[in-house]
Amino acid sequence: MKVKDILAATNGKLLQGDINADIRSFNQDTRKIQPGDMYIPLVGEVFDGHTFIETAFQNGAGSIITAKEGDYPSDKTVILVADTLKALQDMAHYHRMHKSVKVVAITGSVGKTSTKDMIASVIETKYKTLKTLGNYNNQIGLPLTILRLQDEEVMVLEMGMNNLGEIHELSLIAEPDIAVITNVGTAHIGNLGSRDNILKAKLEIIDGLKEDGKLIINNDNDKLHEYALNHEVITFGMEQPSLYQASDIVSIPHLSTFKWKNRLVTVNVPGSHFVSNALAAIAVGDQLKIEPELMIKGIESFELTKKRMDFYSLSQNMTLIDGTYNANLDSMMSSIDVLSKYKERKVAILADMLELGEFSEDLHRQVGSTLAKKKIDLVICIGKESKFIEDSAKRNGIKETYHFKDNGAAIRQLDSLLKPEDILLVKGSQGMNLVEITRYLMERYKAA
Repeated sequence: MKVKDILAATNGKLLQGDINADIRSFNQDTRKIQPGDMYIPLVGEVFDGHTFIETAFQNGAGSIITAKEGDYPSDKTVILVADTLKALQDMAHYHRMHKSVKVVAITGSVGKTSTKDMIASVIETKYKTLKTLGNYNNQIGLPLTILRLQDEEVMVLEMGMNNLGEIHELSLIAEPDIAVITNVGTAHIGNLGSRDNILKAKLEIIDGLKEDGKLIINNDNDKLHEYALNHEVITFGMEQPSLYQASDIVSIPHLSTFKWKNRLVTVNVPGSHFVSNALAAIAVGDQLKIEPELMIKGIESFELTKKRMDFYSLSQNMTLIDGTYNANLDSMMSSIDVLSKYKERKVAILADMLELGEFSEDLHRQVGSTLAKKKIDLVICIGKESKFIEDSAKRNGIKETYHFKDNGAAIRQLDSLLKPEDILLVKGSQGMNLVEITRYLMERYKAA
């Protein structure tokens, strides 16, 4: 973006610098500043980024937007705005609207990131593609992603939320051409109060949808299915009759296959939920006029973001499934389903699912009963809320169950509980810091 474009987008005032200068990269973190970056000092609950402006310049920033006047080095470009966060969002919207680019937006209670990655893998077979990296899916991360746009033809943007109104803002910034909702589950139900409110929050993705835009939804999800019955949408599914339908699904420990329009599709990660993700990718690819053979190739080359479901071979022929990035009811159920496909002894090491409020006990108990239905052999639970998983698993017939108050207590007992050839699933909310468990396992049982 040129400085004059930033001024137009933000209604800012140029305090110093060249109005025709070209700004190509933007950063809100002084630790990651690269030479020539524009530094955006954001104001948070704990830190005010304005206090780090001098550091940003020392680290190579060539320009800043700021809400505070002051004395700045004469060789730097400085733009004064009323609010730096709003300015960031306005810049992103302006940039999106002045580029010839198609925007695909994705949200959902679970599976946003893996669906985003699979959709991008399909789109990349035909178009130059920009996608959300890491967890850049909020009011700060999404605008920064859009500002990375150079000459890409399609942007694939993930949209996350904790409360009502947040996806509404993101959708207005991005103005998607295609919107995808993977599911409506229980993530953040403690904040939102009901799944109906979660559905309402997810549907905010259409608030900025282009007039001729398309909404694509998972027809197997009960809440989305109810919505689809009354609205004109594009559907995908494995169970409910849908426009994009999978048949002959085969799920084994290391991959899944299915048929779509008599074509065999292979997903090189296990779990039926990844078949659903692949159908979403096919639905998006079809809207972008990507040939079926290319879409199938993109699905087969898909790589999962780290710590969603990473597989590691350990010594004593043990296998570790690392799902420590985060957890909610739906992702717990999907991971347990993957674990259940193995013939070897199946061990679930599970920690609390957070942000569930008054629903916490019931949802944790549902995990326990699912462990029993899926015939998991050994259940190890960690944390205050996971005691309900352990109690439910035991009540439903699992004979080997244990509960520990924290990771340290569990680690001290793991060696006595594990056996050669075990398949180990480690999963819990990010705040439970289960990386301590996976780190111990990988150091203690290093692969030969």
